[in-house]
Amino acid sequence: MAFYSCASVPTIIPNIFPLPTTANGFSKPRIVEGELTLKIKNIKVLKGDSLSKWNVEHNIPADQQPVLLLWSSEIKNHMNQRNVKNLSCSISPTDTFTENENSNTICFWKLNNMLNNTDSIILTRKFDYTDYDYRPDINKDSVAANWNKIPSRIKTFYTKSEPFLEQTPDIKQTSEKITEGIINPVEKAHAIFNWIRDTMQYVYPPPKRGAVAALHTLKGDCGQYSDLFIALARSAGIPARPQCGFIFLPDSNGYHVWSEIYLPVYGWVPVDATDPDGFCHIDNKKLIASVGENIPIKHAPLWATFNNSEVDSGKVDFMQLVSIVMSGIEADVSTKITVVKSVVK
Repeated sequence: MAFYSCASVPTIIPNIFPLPTTANGFSKPRIVEGELTLKIKNIKVLKGDSLSKWNVEHNIPADQQPVLLLWSSEIKNHMNQRNVKNLSCSISPTDTFTENENSNTICFWKLNNMLNNTDSIILTRKFDYTDYDYRPDINKDSVAANWNKIPSRIKTFYTKSEPFLEQTPDIKQTSEKITEGIINPVEKAHAIFNWIRDTMQYVYPPPKRGAVAALHTLKGDCGQYSDLFIALARSAGIPARPQCGFIFLPDSNGYHVWSEIYLPVYGWVPVDATDPDGFCHIDNKKLIASVGENIPIKHAPLWATFNNSEVDSGKVDFMQLVSIVMSGIEADVSTKITVVKSVVK
């Protein structure tokens, strides 16, 4: 089987972050080799009246022909995720682009032409990287002294209200109550972290997504913990965003979402409110797939909404293994996360 990187050639993504040393808060480097696989099997392409009926039932134009569109974020370097290389995929992408809002590089596949020639499609991406335990020694006074030096674009973009991260009056009032009397931004963020740890109850799956639902029920999974932490932090004036990916270990892997806050001097610092040791700390057991929420993508059909696909208004809520628009097709869809190698130095 031939393999292609998302750029159609083997890729090594350059390291743009400081050298990882124990003095900088890095430890326990782990060498990882992994695979992410999407399987679409037992494909049945609808035709004629069956197709028209299916389209109408899903609020799609009746004459829309069957489509299969995929988007997946390229695995890239991050503060604790380094030396990403050998990125490959079993089907060459139709397009690759970098979205401007969060700088995610996204591969896109238009697979319509394959639908009538096969009853199964398997897309496998392979990669390796070095993962670090990252725990920076945060100097709260230094952060406060340099707070006005946060780039204006980061301060504006990552403190705004947006879908799933709404800053409603209830969100703002809760944030104000949690941080009342606290001046230092690091201490504000820590107070919000502790409040979520003390108040939220882990429940999967949550009945509804987003920070408003999380505040209303005080229940949810990792995504809900992250959304509420981010909305409360933003309301307190602290730039925050999600990181989406996986717990990535041979004997324990699965989808996971956590957060980051932007601190001057240090840059983006991880916060995982589902982990009691997760404030300004990330372990070496995760794979970061993307950052940000409401991620803009190219090539999305105008009719695609969260009612009929994983895309709405040209955006995906977040991106982990793959986002799909599939219409006029009946098929069995499954995903697989495989850790081929995991060695701690």
